Amino acid sequence: MGLFSFLRKKKPAEQVTETVHRINFEELFEVDDHQLTKLATNIINGEPLIVNLESVDIDSANKAIAFLSGVIYAIEGFVLPIKEKVFLFGNSEVYDDGSVRKLVDDLI
Repeated sequence: MGLFSFLRKKKPAEQVTETVHRINFEELFEVDDHQLTKLATNIINGEPLIVNLESVDIDSANKAIAFLSGVIYAIEGFVLPIKEKVFLFGNSEVYDDGSVRKLVDDLI
């Protein structure tokens, strides 16, 4: 938040719903480096990701969370836990319009 962040224009209604429509949903059944790199690239390109790790063992889930959390740290984004093994990863702009937060609240 900058000193003049209040001067930032509000996004039009079409863009508010667009954020929710861009969310990628991935359920991982195994964790491999190629797949994690692909997911990380999508996050870096501004596409929010909800990842479900309920079908993988704890070590694989920890590997995926650690890797994707590192990506989020590098782009100054946020990780939002939805359930015990379900997380939302996204850059800070994803949360600006409030539509993603509303979606997560509706899911919980």
